[in-house]
Amino acid sequence: MKNNHTILIQGALEEELEQFLSALLNREEKIIAGYEFYIGKISDQNIILSKTLVGTLNSTIATTLGILNFHPDTVINQGIAGSHSLELHVGDIIIGESCVNINAYKMPLTKRGEGSNPFEWELNKRARDVQFADKNLIDKIEKNLSSQEKKVYRGIFGSGDVFNREYDRISWIQNTFHNLSEDMESIGCYTVCNRFSIPCIGIRIISNNELLQEKMDKSVASDLQKALLSVIDKI
Repeated sequence: MKNNHTILIQGALEEELEQFLSALLNREEKIIAGYEFYIGKISDQNIILSKTLVGTLNSTIATTLGILNFHPDTVINQGIAGSHSLELHVGDIIIGESCVNINAYKMPLTKRGEGSNPFEWELNKRARDVQFADKNLIDKIEKNLSSQEKKVYRGIFGSGDVFNREYDRISWIQNTFHNLSEDMESIGCYTVCNRFSIPCIGIRIISNNELLQEKMDKSVASDLQKALLSVIDKI
């Protein structure tokens, strides 16, 4: 029976797509407004690979272009992320049950010379607007990834155009949003997909943990792709 289901898989960096690109059969490249898309099949599954580029704006644009041009049935946003938890280490995988914008604040009014105190910043509406992944996708992904004896967690993604490296700031964000990780693309994908009523899910692998001084290792992006390639026909 022909499989007409189409999955759009996103990655911001070259390292986050290289394993998928190697596995993609009958590959056709299409560039739209400067954003790269690759059309083909993996395990007899219709696949669109999207290089979103880094950042919430790029992710929002790339997701919108992907939906309008290729009409996917499912969107998977995946790649690396920094840990905001003392319990998560480099190489651990997180399934994003929901996603929040951790870079949306309103500052209190201060006068000249009174300085700036980020711990007094208030969340604005966009920070309170939680975006959710598709529950069926969460259950399927978790079941199949966990069967590979990998450390897989479910929780909240924190996403925004910021690279936090200050221990106290990370702790404040985690206490405020209860997020497990930080990345720069998930919120764009979740928001657009929910607007278009397209089932989506985010899957991230921890590449660094500033709280534990675990340094950045982008090579783990390949591990996540290999894990997803082994279960893609079960989604």
